[in-house]
Amino acid sequence: MWSLEFQLMLGAIVVLLVYHGFMFARLAFGKQTVEADRSTPVSVVICARNEARTLEEIIPLLMKQDHREFEVVVVNDRSEDDTWEILQWMKPQYANLRPVNIQADEKFNYGKKIALGVGVRAAKHPQVLLTDADCVPAGPDWISMMASGFRNGKKIVIGHSPYEMSPGVGSILERYDGAIKAMQFMGFAQAGFPYMGVGRNLGYASEVFFGASGPRRHNHLMSGDDDLLINEVARRNNTAVVADPRSFMTTRATPDLATWIRRKRRHYTTAVHYRFGHQVLLTLLPLARMVFWACLVLLIIRARWIESAIGAFVQIALLLPITIAALKRLQAGAIAWFALPLEWLFLFLDPLLYTSTILVKPKRWK
Repeated sequence: MWSLEFQLMLGAIVVLLVYHGFMFARLAFGKQTVEADRSTPVSVVICARNEARTLEEIIPLLMKQDHREFEVVVVNDRSEDDTWEILQWMKPQYANLRPVNIQADEKFNYGKKIALGVGVRAAKHPQVLLTDADCVPAGPDWISMMASGFRNGKKIVIGHSPYEMSPGVGSILERYDGAIKAMQFMGFAQAGFPYMGVGRNLGYASEVFFGASGPRRHNHLMSGDDDLLINEVARRNNTAVVADPRSFMTTRATPDLATWIRRKRRHYTTAVHYRFGHQVLLTLLPLARMVFWACLVLLIIRARWIESAIGAFVQIALLLPITIAALKRLQAGAIAWFALPLEWLFLFLDPLLYTSTILVKPKRWK
């Protein structure tokens, strides 16, 4: 007779097979190359606070994009360094650079969303691409690759922003976490369940931004300007996913482990505002993983070898290859081959960090 642990593990396996087979396999094995769209006018919007040095690097790269008509709108969000001076110095060099300034006001304390709203309103083109100052485009085709997502009347374009490799444990955790999150939100979107995107590589029609209530309702939150907007307005028929490597926007590595932890804690504050159905889907996946591994460990301890072997076979032969293939598609590099031990680590780390956000509220975006 099958044990209770085995029956619970089978239930978890069914859930995991649905997620991997119906959602993640599309990203792992489906065709991801797209044809460049070099003609759609695009406004690139960057919200920058104390980013003088990084802007000196990314703006020249953006100006070399192989796209017919685009502008780069940079919102200086109350910077205390020489960000605004750098923008004024660069403006004569680039006719399509549009600096916008927000003055500091001691009466108001707000996050990135106000700056984002200012940037989108300043954009002259109806199609907007978002990125950050500390990012680097994969090449001169980034704008055209992302612009291709606006074909066929699509209003939202979800892209990927992998983290660059750097020494240290923090880089490993950051790169794996970023790739797994991208596997989830891009895989969900390709399956018809878009629930978020990252502001480091995201596109939408400005009418989507102006028509959404989220940017107004969530101004009190310190983050979530990107994923909460997408969670509100994205649907199967208005959202495209661009996973062509030429569309990637690499994010520079977080300087240290403590900074990464602070950023990750801040991002937890937005998930509770997702639509209920999305919260269920996002809770069910880690729960199924926890149940699977807990039951497998118990079966091994109890020497239920046949039942243990069945669980191990499903993981190694079915689930793990899909995860590795998806991570490699997302340029996770060697991290993909350590997917299992990192999954075990994050099964403990994620609940721990989430609990810490309840006990101690994270601070604002910068």
